Amino acid sequence: MTFANPQILWLLLVFPPAMVAFFWWSARKRRQLMGQFIQDRLLSGLTVGVSTGRRKLRLAALVLAVACLILTLARPQWGFEWEKAQLRGLDIVVAIDTSKSMAAQDIAPNRLERAKLAALDLMKAAKSDRLGLVAFAGAAFLECPLTIDDGAFEQSVQALNVHIIPVGGTAIAPAIETALKAFKKGENYKVLVLFSDGEDHDSGALDAAKKAAKAGLRIYTVGVGTAEGDLLRVTDQQGHTDYVRDAQGNVVKSHLHEALLRQIADVTKGGYLHLQGPGGIDTLYEEGPAKLPKSEHEARLLKRYHERFEWPLGAAIWLLVAEELFPERKRERGTKRERREAQQRPEPAAEIS
Repeated sequence: MTFANPQILWLLLVFPPAMVAFFWWSARKRRQLMGQFIQDRLLSGLTVGVSTGRRKLRLAALVLAVACLILTLARPQWGFEWEKAQLRGLDIVVAIDTSKSMAAQDIAPNRLERAKLAALDLMKAAKSDRLGLVAFAGAAFLECPLTIDDGAFEQSVQALNVHIIPVGGTAIAPAIETALKAFKKGENYKVLVLFSDGEDHDSGALDAAKKAAKAGLRIYTVGVGTAEGDLLRVTDQQGHTDYVRDAQGNVVKSHLHEALLRQIADVTKGGYLHLQGPGGIDTLYEEGPAKLPKSEHEARLLKRYHERFEWPLGAAIWLLVAEELFPERKRERGTKRERREAQQRPEPAAEIS
């Protein structure tokens, strides 16, 4: 059994125990007040026919009814069936720069981790779109083909690190070419979302973007980092940290280069986003890819659970009805006439010795 709203089950730890504590406190308080205003010899006469056991059963029914209502709100589900759903969406390839410069910490926690989080935000925004993943540094590799399986895409994104591509440097052109090959032939409105700090060591990115534009590819670039930049650090196998140095031994500082990223986006009629605060990826998607015509994808099997909330709801109603119909006082035997005559019968006079 599963629950559609499992967080509501925490209320079972609050309301039923609180009700039990309140009933116990109110019963104790009632006895104290009755003892203050009513004499002990009269108290027994007032409680004739009142059953303590019946009272406890009524309170228990009320507590159980509340517990059943909480289970109803949690929406229990039992059993399921597979349902085929036809999806309409875009084909979007996400390319993430995994070069050493993406380890810079000018944005927290570092550029690569921030780009990975943004890619997962894009996955949530593109609910019905097929997503693919390309990792690139000095070379590019298709990490995840186009798929509607969000779990596979997320797992591929989480596996990215600055060591996943053995070829050093940053080459944006191979990333564009690899992404273009991931799309099927004849499909329109191909979309590439490219995360990078803009440091291109290949100098062929703009030419590759122009060729991709002729093939119908729209590129949305996302700049990761700051213009001020940060010194690049490297950690060896012993855990010692040092700065990355060039051939002359100078410390390397990496900066965000927005000019190239903007040119790539303009050539392909896409858009550019400087990754900063939250919500930027949602805006990029809504203002760009979301406005493009969507095509039908292959059917997707969805697991449709059967709702069983009527079970605890029915139990709660039955318990509330039982609590109302189950009196605390026991029913007196005999007819009304017999009870009236017993009340009017004079008590025998006391014998005088």
